[in-house]
Amino acid sequence: MSRCPFNHSAPAEFDLFSNFYLNDPAAVFQGIRENTPVFWYEPIGAWIITRRADVDAALMDWELWSCKSNGAFIEIPADYSSIVSPELMSEIMIGMDPPKHTGARKVAQKGFLKPNIAKLAPEIEERANRILDKLAPAGSAEFMESYCLELTTQTLMALLALPPEYDGFIRQLRDDHFRVLASGREPIPEPEFSIVWQRYATAQLYLRKLVEERRESKEGDIISIMASAREPNGSYSLSNERISMHLTEFAAAGTDTTAQAMANGILFLSQHPDQLADALNDPTLWPKVFEETVRRRPSAPFTSRVATRDTEVAGVEIKKGDFVWLAFVSANTDPAGVADPMSFNIHREVLDEQSHYAFTKGRHTCLGAPLGRLQGTIGLRVAFERLKSLRVTPDQTLDFLPLALLPIRRSIQVQWKP
Repeated sequence: MSRCPFNHSAPAEFDLFSNFYLNDPAAVFQGIRENTPVFWYEPIGAWIITRRADVDAALMDWELWSCKSNGAFIEIPADYSSIVSPELMSEIMIGMDPPKHTGARKVAQKGFLKPNIAKLAPEIEERANRILDKLAPAGSAEFMESYCLELTTQTLMALLALPPEYDGFIRQLRDDHFRVLASGREPIPEPEFSIVWQRYATAQLYLRKLVEERRESKEGDIISIMASAREPNGSYSLSNERISMHLTEFAAAGTDTTAQAMANGILFLSQHPDQLADALNDPTLWPKVFEETVRRRPSAPFTSRVATRDTEVAGVEIKKGDFVWLAFVSANTDPAGVADPMSFNIHREVLDEQSHYAFTKGRHTCLGAPLGRLQGTIGLRVAFERLKSLRVTPDQTLDFLPLALLPIRRSIQVQWKP
Protein backbone atom coordinates (compact mmCIF):
# COMPACT_ATOMS: atom_id res chain seq x y z
CA MET A 1 0.00 0.00 0.00
CA SER A 2 1.35 3.46 -0.85
CA ARG A 3 -0.97 6.35 -0.21
CA CYS A 4 -1.23 9.41 1.96
CA PRO A 5 -4.77 9.90 3.26
CA PHE A 6 -5.82 13.51 2.92
CA ASN A 7 -5.54 15.65 6.05
CA HIS A 8 -4.17 12.82 8.16
CA SER A 9 -0.53 12.61 7.13
CA ALA A 10 2.33 12.79 9.62
CA PRO A 11 3.40 16.24 10.80
CA ALA A 12 6.34 17.55 8.79
CA GLU A 13 8.73 17.34 11.73
CA PHE A 14 7.95 13.67 12.49
CA ASP A 15 10.91 11.47 11.53
CA LEU A 16 11.43 7.91 12.81
CA PHE A 17 14.80 7.71 11.06
CA SER A 18 16.43 10.68 12.78
CA ASN A 19 19.01 10.86 15.55
CA PHE A 20 16.43 12.82 17.53
CA TYR A 21 14.19 9.75 17.52
CA LEU A 22 17.02 7.34 18.31
CA ASN A 23 18.16 9.50 21.22
CA ASP A 24 14.69 9.64 22.81
CA PRO A 25 11.79 7.96 20.96
CA ALA A 26 9.18 9.42 23.33
CA ALA A 27 10.23 12.97 22.53
CA VAL A 28 9.01 12.83 18.93
CA PHE A 29 5.42 12.38 20.12
CA GLN A 30 5.27 15.39 22.41
CA GLY A 31 2.67 17.80 20.99
CA ILE A 32 1.88 15.48 18.09
CA ARG A 33 -0.13 13.07 20.24
CA GLU A 34 -2.60 15.77 21.32
CA ASN A 35 -2.95 17.49 17.97
CA THR A 36 -2.68 14.48 15.63
CA PRO A 37 -3.46 11.34 17.64
CA VAL A 38 -3.69 9.14 14.53
CA PHE A 39 -1.72 9.83 11.36
CA TRP A 40 -0.41 8.18 8.22
CA TYR A 41 3.37 7.86 7.99
CA GLU A 42 4.30 7.32 4.37
CA PRO A 43 7.90 6.01 4.84
CA ILE A 44 6.52 2.85 6.47
CA GLY A 45 3.13 2.81 4.73
CA ALA A 46 1.19 2.63 7.99
CA TRP A 47 -1.06 4.50 10.38
CA ILE A 48 0.48 5.38 13.74
CA ILE A 49 -1.83 5.37 16.77
CA THR A 50 -0.44 7.40 19.67
CA ARG A 51 -2.93 7.87 22.52
CA ARG A 52 -2.91 5.55 25.50
CA ALA A 53 -6.64 4.81 25.39
CA ASP A 54 -6.57 3.98 21.68
CA VAL A 55 -3.48 1.79 21.99
CA ASP A 56 -5.04 -0.03 24.93
CA ALA A 57 -8.27 -0.64 23.05
CA ALA A 58 -6.41 -2.00 20.02
CA LEU A 59 -4.29 -4.38 22.09
CA MET A 60 -7.40 -5.88 23.67
CA ASP A 61 -9.36 -6.37 20.43
CA TRP A 62 -7.51 -9.03 18.44
CA GLU A 63 -10.51 -9.66 16.19
CA LEU A 64 -10.37 -6.08 14.85
CA TRP A 65 -6.60 -5.64 15.01
CA SER A 66 -4.92 -8.76 13.69
CA CYS A 67 -1.26 -9.69 14.28
CA LYS A 68 -1.06 -11.67 11.04
CA SER A 69 0.60 -8.73 9.30
CA ASN A 70 3.79 -9.10 11.34
CA GLY A 71 5.25 -11.81 9.14
CA ALA A 72 3.18 -11.31 6.02
CA PHE A 73 5.17 -8.49 4.41
CA ILE A 74 8.63 -10.04 4.79
CA GLU A 75 10.37 -10.75 1.50
CA ILE A 76 11.81 -14.28 1.49
CA PRO A 77 14.45 -15.04 -1.18
CA ALA A 78 13.44 -17.83 -3.54
CA ASP A 79 16.60 -19.75 -2.66
CA TYR A 80 15.43 -20.12 0.96
CA SER A 81 11.64 -20.27 0.61
CA SER A 82 11.71 -24.07 0.95
CA ILE A 83 13.36 -23.64 4.37
CA VAL A 84 11.55 -20.53 5.61
CA SER A 85 8.22 -20.54 3.83
CA PRO A 86 5.81 -17.58 3.85
CA GLU A 87 3.44 -19.77 5.87
CA LEU A 88 6.10 -20.41 8.51
CA MET A 89 7.06 -16.74 8.65
CA SER A 90 3.43 -15.85 9.21
CA GLU A 91 3.41 -18.17 12.25
CA ILE A 92 5.96 -16.32 14.34
CA MET A 93 4.61 -15.87 17.84
CA ILE A 94 3.90 -12.17 17.32
CA GLY A 95 2.29 -12.91 13.96
CA MET A 96 -0.48 -15.27 15.03
CA ASP A 97 -4.03 -14.76 16.18
CA PRO A 98 -6.13 -17.21 18.21
CA PRO A 99 -6.69 -20.10 18.12
CA LYS A 100 -3.29 -20.99 16.61
CA HIS A 101 -1.49 -18.45 18.80
CA THR A 102 -3.21 -19.83 21.91
CA GLY A 103 -1.88 -23.34 21.35
CA ALA A 104 1.70 -22.28 20.64
CA ARG A 105 1.75 -19.90 23.57
CA LYS A 106 0.39 -22.56 25.93
CA VAL A 107 3.29 -24.88 25.04
CA ALA A 108 6.00 -22.23 25.22
CA GLN A 109 4.69 -20.67 28.43
CA LYS A 110 5.64 -23.77 30.43
CA GLY A 111 9.25 -22.66 30.13
CA PHE A 112 8.55 -19.17 31.44
CA LEU A 113 6.32 -19.77 34.47
CA LYS A 114 6.93 -17.07 37.08
CA PRO A 115 7.74 -19.44 40.00
CA ASN A 116 10.35 -21.23 37.89
CA ILE A 117 11.86 -17.97 36.68
CA ALA A 118 12.04 -16.61 40.24
CA LYS A 119 14.28 -19.56 41.18
CA LEU A 120 16.89 -18.26 38.71
CA ALA A 121 17.63 -15.13 40.76
CA PRO A 122 20.75 -16.50 42.53
CA GLU A 123 22.17 -17.81 39.24
CA ILE A 124 21.57 -14.50 37.46
CA GLU A 125 23.24 -12.57 40.28
CA GLU A 126 26.18 -14.97 40.27
CA ARG A 127 26.60 -14.55 36.50
CA ALA A 128 26.44 -10.77 36.79
CA ASN A 129 29.16 -10.76 39.43
CA ARG A 130 31.38 -13.10 37.40
CA ILE A 131 31.12 -10.79 34.39
CA LEU A 132 31.92 -7.74 36.54
CA ASP A 133 34.89 -9.53 38.13
CA LYS A 134 36.56 -9.38 34.73
CA LEU A 135 35.48 -5.82 33.90
CA ALA A 136 35.95 -4.05 37.26
CA PRO A 137 39.73 -3.43 37.18
CA ALA A 138 39.59 -1.57 33.83
CA GLY A 139 37.60 1.47 34.97
CA SER A 140 35.75 1.73 31.66
CA ALA A 141 34.09 -0.53 29.11
CA GLU A 142 31.73 -0.80 26.18
CA PHE A 143 28.93 -2.10 28.40
CA MET A 144 26.27 -3.26 25.92
CA GLU A 145 28.18 -6.28 24.62
CA SER A 146 30.47 -6.86 27.58
CA TYR A 147 27.82 -6.77 30.33
CA CYS A 148 24.20 -6.23 29.27
CA LEU A 149 24.12 -8.68 26.37
CA GLU A 150 26.65 -10.98 27.99
CA LEU A 151 24.37 -11.44 30.99
CA THR A 152 21.14 -11.91 29.04
CA THR A 153 22.75 -14.25 26.51
CA GLN A 154 24.27 -16.45 29.21
CA THR A 155 20.92 -16.72 30.97
CA LEU A 156 19.02 -17.58 27.79
CA MET A 157 21.57 -20.23 26.88
CA ALA A 158 21.08 -21.78 30.31
CA LEU A 159 17.30 -21.82 29.76
CA LEU A 160 17.85 -23.52 26.41
CA ALA A 161 20.47 -25.88 27.87
CA LEU A 162 23.06 -24.82 25.30
CA PRO A 163 26.82 -24.98 26.01
CA PRO A 164 29.07 -21.86 25.92
CA GLU A 165 30.19 -22.43 22.34
CA TYR A 166 26.69 -21.44 21.16
CA ASP A 167 27.21 -17.86 22.35
CA GLY A 168 28.19 -16.45 18.95
CA PHE A 169 25.41 -18.37 17.24
CA ILE A 170 22.74 -16.93 19.56
CA ARG A 171 24.05 -13.37 19.21
CA GLN A 172 24.11 -13.55 15.42
CA LEU A 173 20.67 -15.17 15.29
CA ARG A 174 19.33 -12.37 17.47
CA ASP A 175 20.63 -9.67 15.12
CA ASP A 176 19.48 -11.45 11.97
CA HIS A 177 15.97 -12.07 13.29
CA PHE A 178 15.46 -8.41 14.18
CA ARG A 179 16.73 -7.42 10.73
CA VAL A 180 14.43 -9.90 8.98
CA LEU A 181 11.45 -8.92 11.12
CA ALA A 182 11.90 -5.22 10.36
CA SER A 183 12.43 -5.84 6.65
CA GLY A 184 8.69 -5.99 5.99
CA ARG A 185 8.65 -2.20 6.25
CA GLU A 186 12.37 -1.37 6.22
CA PRO A 187 13.93 -3.35 3.34
CA ILE A 188 17.46 -4.76 3.64
CA PRO A 189 19.80 -3.53 0.88
CA GLU A 190 22.10 -5.87 -1.03
CA PRO A 191 24.55 -7.45 -0.40
CA GLU A 192 23.37 -7.47 3.25
CA PHE A 193 20.01 -8.98 2.22
CA SER A 194 21.63 -12.13 0.79
CA ILE A 195 24.13 -12.47 3.62
CA VAL A 196 21.50 -12.15 6.34
CA TRP A 197 19.16 -14.63 4.70
CA GLN A 198 21.88 -17.21 4.11
CA ARG A 199 22.76 -17.14 7.82
CA TYR A 200 19.11 -17.04 8.86
CA ALA A 201 18.07 -20.08 6.81
CA THR A 202 21.14 -22.06 7.89
CA ALA A 203 20.35 -21.27 11.53
CA GLN A 204 16.79 -22.60 11.09
CA LEU A 205 18.10 -25.93 9.82
CA TYR A 206 20.53 -26.14 12.71
CA LEU A 207 17.84 -25.43 15.30
CA ARG A 208 15.58 -28.08 13.77
CA LYS A 209 18.28 -30.68 14.37
CA LEU A 210 18.44 -29.63 18.04
CA VAL A 211 14.67 -29.91 18.36
CA GLU A 212 14.62 -33.37 16.81
CA GLU A 213 17.34 -34.53 19.20
CA ARG A 214 15.20 -33.50 22.20
CA ARG A 215 11.84 -34.89 21.08
CA GLU A 216 11.86 -37.56 23.79
CA SER A 217 13.68 -35.50 26.43
CA LYS A 218 12.31 -35.27 29.97
CA GLU A 219 14.49 -32.28 30.86
CA GLY A 220 13.11 -28.90 31.87
CA ASP A 221 14.90 -26.67 29.36
CA ILE A 222 12.74 -24.68 26.94
CA ILE A 223 13.76 -26.67 23.86
CA SER A 224 12.90 -29.98 25.54
CA ILE A 225 9.61 -28.64 26.90
CA MET A 226 8.46 -27.49 23.47
CA ALA A 227 9.85 -30.50 21.61
CA SER A 228 8.27 -33.12 23.89
CA ALA A 229 4.83 -31.49 24.23
CA ARG A 230 2.08 -33.70 22.86
CA GLU A 231 -1.58 -33.42 22.00
CA PRO A 232 -4.21 -35.70 23.62
CA ASN A 233 -3.99 -38.00 20.57
CA GLY A 234 -0.25 -38.48 21.15
CA SER A 235 1.01 -36.36 18.26
CA TYR A 236 3.59 -33.65 18.86
CA SER A 237 2.03 -30.26 19.58
CA LEU A 238 4.43 -28.29 17.37
CA SER A 239 6.51 -29.14 14.31
CA ASN A 240 10.30 -28.86 14.23
CA GLU A 241 9.92 -25.86 11.94
CA ARG A 242 7.54 -24.03 14.27
CA ILE A 243 9.66 -24.68 17.36
CA SER A 244 12.87 -23.53 15.67
CA MET A 245 11.16 -20.30 14.62
CA HIS A 246 9.87 -19.71 18.16
CA LEU A 247 13.37 -20.39 19.52
CA THR A 248 14.63 -17.74 17.11
CA GLU A 249 12.15 -15.28 18.59
CA PHE A 250 13.33 -16.17 22.09
CA ALA A 251 16.96 -15.67 21.04
CA ALA A 252 16.07 -12.13 19.99
CA ALA A 253 13.49 -10.99 22.54
CA GLY A 254 15.05 -12.96 25.38
CA THR A 255 18.41 -11.24 25.08
CA ASP A 256 18.27 -7.89 23.35
CA THR A 257 15.16 -6.29 24.83
CA THR A 258 16.33 -6.77 28.43
CA ALA A 259 19.86 -5.69 27.53
CA GLN A 260 18.45 -2.53 25.92
CA ALA A 261 16.45 -1.87 29.08
CA MET A 262 19.54 -2.23 31.26
CA ALA A 263 21.48 0.17 29.06
CA ASN A 264 18.62 2.66 29.21
CA GLY A 265 18.48 2.27 33.00
CA ILE A 266 22.17 3.10 33.25
CA LEU A 267 21.57 6.20 31.13
CA PHE A 268 18.65 7.38 33.27
CA LEU A 269 20.44 6.77 36.57
CA SER A 270 23.54 8.58 35.28
CA GLN A 271 21.29 11.56 34.62
CA HIS A 272 19.57 11.29 38.03
CA PRO A 273 22.25 10.65 40.66
CA ASP A 274 19.84 11.49 43.48
CA GLN A 275 17.55 8.61 42.47
CA LEU A 276 20.54 6.32 42.05
CA ALA A 277 21.58 7.15 45.61
CA ASP A 278 18.05 6.36 46.81
CA ALA A 279 18.15 2.93 45.12
CA LEU A 280 21.58 2.13 46.54
CA ASN A 281 20.33 3.04 50.01
CA ASP A 282 17.05 1.13 49.61
CA PRO A 283 17.38 -2.06 47.49
CA THR A 284 13.59 -2.47 47.39
CA LEU A 285 13.57 0.38 44.87
CA TRP A 286 15.44 -1.54 42.15
CA PRO A 287 12.28 -3.17 40.69
CA LYS A 288 10.84 0.33 40.39
CA VAL A 289 14.04 1.50 38.67
CA PHE A 290 13.46 -1.16 36.04
CA GLU A 291 9.72 -0.44 35.66
CA GLU A 292 10.29 3.30 35.30
CA THR A 293 13.05 2.68 32.77
CA VAL A 294 10.85 0.59 30.49
CA ARG A 295 7.90 2.93 31.00
CA ARG A 296 9.91 5.95 29.95
CA ARG A 297 11.74 4.12 27.16
CA PRO A 298 10.38 0.69 26.20
CA SER A 299 12.85 -1.48 24.30
CA ALA A 300 10.20 -1.99 21.61
CA PRO A 301 8.66 1.44 20.86
CA PHE A 302 5.95 -0.04 18.62
CA THR A 303 4.00 -3.14 17.74
CA SER A 304 2.15 -3.61 14.48
CA ARG A 305 -1.33 -4.74 13.52
CA VAL A 306 -3.62 -4.83 10.49
CA ALA A 307 -7.28 -3.77 10.46
CA THR A 308 -9.63 -6.66 9.70
CA ARG A 309 -12.53 -4.35 8.82
CA ASP A 310 -13.22 -0.67 8.27
CA THR A 311 -13.08 1.22 11.54
CA GLU A 312 -12.48 4.63 13.06
CA VAL A 313 -9.90 5.74 15.64
CA ALA A 314 -9.87 9.26 17.06
CA GLY A 315 -12.07 10.43 14.20
CA VAL A 316 -9.81 8.95 11.53
CA GLU A 317 -11.17 6.35 9.13
CA ILE A 318 -8.97 3.27 8.83
CA LYS A 319 -9.79 0.83 6.05
CA LYS A 320 -9.80 -2.97 6.15
CA GLY A 321 -6.28 -4.18 5.37
CA ASP A 322 -4.57 -0.98 6.48
CA PHE A 323 -1.31 -1.46 8.33
CA VAL A 324 -1.12 0.12 11.81
CA TRP A 325 1.70 0.76 14.27
CA LEU A 326 0.68 1.08 17.92
CA ALA A 327 3.08 3.49 19.62
CA PHE A 328 3.89 2.01 23.04
CA VAL A 329 6.45 4.73 23.64
CA SER A 330 3.77 7.38 23.14
CA ALA A 331 1.11 5.56 25.19
CA ASN A 332 3.62 5.18 28.05
CA THR A 333 4.22 8.93 28.12
CA ASP A 334 0.65 10.06 27.58
CA PRO A 335 -0.38 12.54 30.32
CA ALA A 336 -3.76 10.82 30.37
CA GLY A 337 -2.07 7.81 31.95
CA VAL A 338 0.69 9.26 34.14
CA ALA A 339 1.51 12.62 35.68
CA ASP A 340 4.62 14.41 34.43
CA PRO A 341 5.18 11.55 31.99
CA MET A 342 8.50 12.64 30.47
CA SER A 343 10.25 12.75 33.85
CA PHE A 344 12.18 9.74 35.13
CA ASN A 345 10.86 9.13 38.65
CA ILE A 346 11.30 5.87 40.55
CA HIS A 347 9.15 7.20 43.40
CA ARG A 348 5.87 7.24 41.48
CA GLU A 349 2.96 6.02 43.60
CA VAL A 350 1.74 3.77 40.81
CA LEU A 351 4.62 2.04 39.08
CA ASP A 352 3.95 -1.59 38.30
CA GLU A 353 3.16 -4.03 35.51
CA GLN A 354 -0.11 -2.25 34.69
CA SER A 355 1.32 1.25 34.38
CA HIS A 356 2.90 0.86 30.94
CA TYR A 357 2.97 -1.24 27.75
CA ALA A 358 6.65 -2.19 27.61
CA PHE A 359 5.68 -5.88 27.66
CA THR A 360 2.50 -5.17 25.65
CA LYS A 361 -0.92 -6.31 26.95
CA GLY A 362 -3.64 -8.86 26.36
CA ARG A 363 -3.11 -12.11 24.46
CA HIS A 364 0.31 -11.02 23.25
CA THR A 365 1.74 -10.02 26.62
CA CYS A 366 5.42 -10.92 26.42
CA LEU A 367 6.05 -14.53 27.46
CA GLY A 368 9.44 -13.58 28.85
CA ALA A 369 8.22 -10.64 30.94
CA PRO A 370 8.95 -12.41 34.28
CA LEU A 371 12.49 -13.18 33.11
CA GLY A 372 13.01 -9.68 31.71
CA ARG A 373 11.90 -8.04 34.93
CA LEU A 374 13.97 -10.32 37.14
CA GLN A 375 17.11 -10.14 35.04
CA GLY A 376 16.88 -6.42 34.30
CA THR A 377 16.38 -5.58 37.96
CA ILE A 378 19.25 -7.80 39.14
CA GLY A 379 21.52 -6.67 36.31
CA LEU A 380 21.11 -2.99 37.18
CA ARG A 381 21.38 -3.50 40.93
CA VAL A 382 24.53 -5.61 40.80
CA ALA A 383 26.24 -3.27 38.31
CA PHE A 384 25.72 -0.20 40.49
CA GLU A 385 26.41 -1.99 43.76
CA ARG A 386 29.71 -3.36 42.43
CA LEU A 387 30.71 -0.23 40.50
CA LYS A 388 29.29 2.52 42.70
CA SER A 389 30.70 5.31 40.53
CA LEU A 390 29.37 3.74 37.30
CA ARG A 391 28.26 6.45 34.85
CA VAL A 392 27.71 6.78 31.14
CA THR A 393 30.73 8.31 29.41
CA PRO A 394 29.64 11.80 28.28
CA ASP A 395 29.51 13.05 24.68
CA GLN A 396 29.60 9.66 22.97
CA THR A 397 28.27 9.16 19.45
CA LEU A 398 24.88 7.47 19.09
CA ASP A 399 25.41 3.89 17.93
CA PHE A 400 22.19 2.22 16.80
CA LEU A 401 20.97 -0.22 14.23
CA PRO A 402 18.48 2.42 13.03
CA LEU A 403 15.25 0.46 12.74
CA ALA A 404 12.12 2.52 13.33
CA LEU A 405 10.13 -0.43 14.66
CA LEU A 406 12.88 -1.55 17.02
CA PRO A 407 15.93 0.76 17.31
CA ILE A 408 18.77 -1.40 18.63
CA ARG A 409 21.55 0.23 20.60
CA ARG A 410 24.80 -1.36 19.52
CA SER A 411 27.08 0.10 22.15
CA ILE A 412 27.18 2.25 25.28
CA GLN A 413 30.44 3.48 26.78
CA VAL A 414 30.61 3.67 30.58
CA GLN A 415 33.26 4.48 33.16
CA TRP A 416 33.85 4.09 36.89
CA LYS A 417 36.61 4.38 39.44
CA PRO A 418 38.45 1.03 39.32
